[in-house]
Amino acid sequence: MFIVLLQGTVKLGPWGGPGGAAWDYNPGGNTAIKEIVICYESVVNSISFKSNVPTSGNIVPSGTNSGTGCQCEKIFINGPGEYLTLISGTINYYLGHAVIESLTFYTNEKTYGPYGPTNGSRFEIPMENEEIIGFFGNTSAALVAIGIYVKPHAN
Repeated sequence: MFIVLLQGTVKLGPWGGPGGAAWDYNPGGNTAIKEIVICYESVVNSISFKSNVPTSGNIVPSGTNSGTGCQCEKIFINGPGEYLTLISGTINYYLGHAVIESLTFYTNEKTYGPYGPTNGSRFEIPMENEEIIGFFGNTSAALVAIGIYVKPHAN
């Protein structure tokens, strides 16, 4: 694990395996994650996000990271009162490579998931009074690795 300070935002991770194509979704410190679409079967196949800019109301979509899965779920985060605080998941082998097997998303109000089987090695990114505002990682036929961008949550 490594930590890098980026314009008031801290980058944590990634967790998962090596390889795949890199992707990055960091819409900026003044945004909030509003929607997550996750597709999975035996592992997490793809993930995408939407954030909004509270000052303008603009929506900032990500691309879809990786392939498609058999089952897709859409998570709506009801901000500004609800915000993303933590992720956890499992890592397992798929087609001979370590990948993200499952993900669970936590807000200050609810838990969403787990999405995908939970047989592999567990990881969790513990934080206190932080808000997740973006993600990064690597993909191939599945989601290979995932990391987060966090900022202190304004009370």
